[in-house]
Amino acid sequence: MKLLIPFSFIYYLIISLRDFFYRSRIFKRHTLSAKVISVGNLTWGGTGKTPAILFILDRLLQRDKKVAILIRGYGKDEPRLLSDLAKGVPVFSGSDRVRNGREAIIQHSVDTLLLDDGFQYRRLERDLDIVCIDSTNPFGNGFLIPAGIMREGLNSIKKADIFLITKVDLISGQGSLQNLEARLKEINPGALIVKAIHKVGHIYKLSDGQLVDIGHLKDKNLGLVSAIGNPRSFEKTVSMLGLRFGKHFMFRDHYWYTEKDLKRIKDYCATHEIDTILTTEKDAVRLQGSKDRIPQIGILVVTIKLQVIENEQSFHDRLFRIYST
Repeated sequence: MKLLIPFSFIYYLIISLRDFFYRSRIFKRHTLSAKVISVGNLTWGGTGKTPAILFILDRLLQRDKKVAILIRGYGKDEPRLLSDLAKGVPVFSGSDRVRNGREAIIQHSVDTLLLDDGFQYRRLERDLDIVCIDSTNPFGNGFLIPAGIMREGLNSIKKADIFLITKVDLISGQGSLQNLEARLKEINPGALIVKAIHKVGHIYKLSDGQLVDIGHLKDKNLGLVSAIGNPRSFEKTVSMLGLRFGKHFMFRDHYWYTEKDLKRIKDYCATHEIDTILTTEKDAVRLQGSKDRIPQIGILVVTIKLQVIENEQSFHDRLFRIYST
């Protein structure tokens, strides 16, 4: 890790210079004729942005807002997943989210743009900045990438409007959560702090979408497959359901599974008498078709919903306040 610190310093200089250019208006920031709500994070992956996007989207649609989602699209999985989960809502994928936002307004007459992974995207002005923070690993080792998982320094959160602290049920003690809140308030006392958990919605078969009773899995020797930002939180979620797993096949975030990977999973499961695998909704997109290549293994998908457990009404009030200005 020490060998990577100089590269983290170079990265810090680059983003600092970029921010200076935007503050000095050397680089232009664009304003669009729709409300822009950014949902982002300070660290690399695993903070729960997708469940947060869907939670916010549901609230907006309940108020009859016409919404489009603008996504950077780091991999093929995220655009496809959001398109599947946000039925009827246009999803625009690409690095130029100013252009995509204009197209969404013209083509679909939307009044709201949900900017996925938008905290570091400076080109587009926003009406609300929501920063998701994983309570189980809020800032990693404190270093910027590549030595750590931080995408910006902590001072950058001074411009956040809402801190959405996720997975608060997965941390062992409340002391660390209180310390995290105190640190956030010290840096940005004006931001609203909201706490949330990731609640299991249901489990279904990848092969045909049929729902599965969790009780039927209690005595099974399960395996896990994931390529997400925080695989340990997936393990904790499964364990909290009272389920046992013998092996977790972990891959890097956004990884797209190969035939070789599937064969390794198949061979290991055959040797260790594992006939059922649990995976995430993001991974389900990447595993489509695998049921034909490893038919003897049942692949079950665990769906996750974000549930706000503290300051929900304040969150709603702050969210819809942007429409009265």
